[in-house]
Amino acid sequence: MAAFIKKLFKNRKSDNAQPQPDVSALNPDKPDELNALIELARSAETNSQRGVAIDRIPHIKHLIPLYSEASATVRNRLAGRISALASQHPEQVEQTRAALSDPQQQALVHQLCQSADMDAEQISAETDPQKLLSLATEGKTAAVRLAAAERIEGEDELMAVQRAAKGRDKGVYQLTKKRLQLLRQEKDREQAVQNAIEDLIRQAEEHAKTDNLQLYAARVESLQSQWKNLSSAASNNQHTAFLTALDACNRRVREVEEASAREAESHHKQEERKATLDLLRDTLNSLREAMPERGPSLSSLDALQKTQENRWMEATRDSEVAKSEQKDYQALMLELRHYIGSVQRLQQQQEALQSLVDAESPDSAELRQLLETIDWPGGYAQPPALETAARKLGQAREVRKTQTSDQKTQVKALDDLLEKLEKALEQDQYSESRHLHKQAQHAFNALDHKHASQRQAHLTLLGRQLQDLQDWRGFATRPKQEELCEAMEYLATQHMEPEAKATHIKELQQEWRDLGGSSDQSLWQRFKKASDIAYEPCQEYFAAKSELKHVNIDKRQAICDQLADFVDNADWQNADWKAVERIHRVARQEWREAWPVDFKANRPLQKRFDHLLKQVEAPLNEERQKNEASKQAIVERAQALIDHEPLSEAMEQAKALQKEWQGIGITRHREDRKLWQDFRAACDAIFARRDAQRAEQVAEDTVALDTLKQAIEDSRQQREAAQDDLATLRQLQQALRSAPAPRRIPAPVSDELATEKSALDQAIQQLERGQQVADWEVRLHAGNSQPGDGSNLPDPLPSPREIAIRLEIATGLPSPEEDQELRMKQQVERLAAGLTGGNGSAGSAEDEINRLIDCWCAQSIEPSDAESLMPRLRNALANWQG
Repeated sequence: MAAFIKKLFKNRKSDNAQPQPDVSALNPDKPDELNALIELARSAETNSQRGVAIDRIPHIKHLIPLYSEASATVRNRLAGRISALASQHPEQVEQTRAALSDPQQQALVHQLCQSADMDAEQISAETDPQKLLSLATEGKTAAVRLAAAERIEGEDELMAVQRAAKGRDKGVYQLTKKRLQLLRQEKDREQAVQNAIEDLIRQAEEHAKTDNLQLYAARVESLQSQWKNLSSAASNNQHTAFLTALDACNRRVREVEEASAREAESHHKQEERKATLDLLRDTLNSLREAMPERGPSLSSLDALQKTQENRWMEATRDSEVAKSEQKDYQALMLELRHYIGSVQRLQQQQEALQSLVDAESPDSAELRQLLETIDWPGGYAQPPALETAARKLGQAREVRKTQTSDQKTQVKALDDLLEKLEKALEQDQYSESRHLHKQAQHAFNALDHKHASQRQAHLTLLGRQLQDLQDWRGFATRPKQEELCEAMEYLATQHMEPEAKATHIKELQQEWRDLGGSSDQSLWQRFKKASDIAYEPCQEYFAAKSELKHVNIDKRQAICDQLADFVDNADWQNADWKAVERIHRVARQEWREAWPVDFKANRPLQKRFDHLLKQVEAPLNEERQKNEASKQAIVERAQALIDHEPLSEAMEQAKALQKEWQGIGITRHREDRKLWQDFRAACDAIFARRDAQRAEQVAEDTVALDTLKQAIEDSRQQREAAQDDLATLRQLQQALRSAPAPRRIPAPVSDELATEKSALDQAIQQLERGQQVADWEVRLHAGNSQPGDGSNLPDPLPSPREIAIRLEIATGLPSPEEDQELRMKQQVERLAAGLTGGNGSAGSAEDEINRLIDCWCAQSIEPSDAESLMPRLRNALANWQG
């Protein structure tokens, strides 16, 4: 029979000319007609027909299998019906679980039949992921769906929920969209970090292979610093790749440092050799200019010779020495040894020489022989004893004649020098006094014996004062000079910016010069060595900086050339002003970045660059002013729309003004910001009116929703109190239908409203059926004394037994065994008449029962038939009522 009915419905669906069956005429208490209702709920042509069929299905176990294959709209109807049945008949929940063996369908029973509040509370991070996915897409309430969607973590699951919620559940759709966006942003951030790591590894590998050693170590330190910030996100392979490249870079750094150290050592040795030669020259020149007050010190000269020999040996060890340097050193050292030898011989012959000098008539041959033995080097200042001996031999006069021809001039010059020397000594001016004393000594040696003897005592006195000043000054300045040495040595060990370090070095050197230097060569060499070590990194920096200045000058020259070419070829009438503005901005930026530069070389370039910028700025400013005037006009038009009516027209015009604003070209940033603030304020005022209207509508909807909720609650309470009062129930039904409703009713409230309406309909139907059954029973008892309207009765009338069987079919009550064949025949005829539009199926089951009662009352019934059939009629009516 089920297959037959299905076939009939299938044929009916394919035949557009035939009408749809009357769903309300199908009795769900009859298995065949229940199957027909289920088939209609599954495959009826319209959702409204499916909904009516769903509302006629009386048990949850028949609705659950339909849910998984239904559309979104039908699912909502199924969920409402299942929820209503679960509330009215709780025993059906366990019956359905027992009847269904599919675990998914059992889970669906639990999901659709449990309370929404409990679902939302029970959802947690420990909930099964598959269950979360099901709840997020098929949850009965919005709270359940949102709670489940919030717990879903996987991107694929979120995308599945988003696709399912699109167009159905705005809250879940927005939530999943936001969470997917956050997940993708996190993926993008991780990808950016990985890209930065790979780029840093590539830079390290390229830096390890580069031949450009300028600021090489600084670049390695920069790479290490950047890696510290990224290393936590790097994999083991990335760690290995970067550390391998970094190790290669560090080896290059060490090689560069060793080469720099060797170069510095070579430079230092060269400076030491130069200092040795300078010291030897200065010493020999000072010995040529004047004789020391206390005579030549053999121990000092001998120490000077040995220290400079050792110094030269250290400075030439493992180093290439130019032949000219070696030749100069040998010549100077030979001359110093000759001088030292003469001093030694002078000291050995001092007593013999002094006795001959003191004698009134010395032996000229013996004195000459003695002078030849001493062999004082020519051109050097002679000790007083040798000068005296030379004068006695007549040689001094000849020397004085060759040095000066005017003794008076020399005497005056010596007197002036002695006067200046005396004043400088009184003021403790050591450097000036020393210089004047040398000049005075030289002038004194040029005088003859007569004039020299008159000033010998004065010069000697001033020389002793100078020596005392030197001793005192050396005693006072040595601690400060030692402090300067320590400060310079400490500075040499510090890692500082080259500019700042060079400034500190110059300050310390100036302090040393202010102290007048030092007579202690070891102290001076200590200070100079520390200065050289401290300046080594600065020298490399300044060399690189000098090269950078040349490069930047070339860059600025190229910028000027490119800018001039642009100015000469620009078509200002059809210019792309944004491109012109970008060129102007980029030119200024690149000009600033080309720094530092040599100021002298940059001066003409700067003038040319400023002139070219003005040539670009003039048309730019003209275009900006024109565009600012256009935007000002838009602002005024927007302000005029603030009070414009109707509001919809004002909003459309405001949107058009916004598009027009975007199409306007370049403006000055400050002016554009001010105009934009005015324009934005005007647009905000226009759309604020719309927001106010929306807020008012939302408030009205809120009041309407609260009113509707209260009407539902009042209807529920009054319905339970007046279950037997048909008039009250109908009033409640009418009141619920006429209750104000918001434009959009939330799903939970809509479910409650549908449930309450269904409950009212069922209660009213129950009471109406009771009254109808009572009326029918009265007519049955009255028999043919209460005939109905005969115009609608069939001709011929059915027999009493047929009436009883048809009434049992209409009310869903089984017939006795002996009437089963007749019942089957009646069912087939009834279905055929209904599906083909025959008169026999017109109206509902109630009409059918009413016609059957009329048929009973319209004929005479045998007492025996009445006695046997009347109980069956009463049972059928009681079954229909219940």
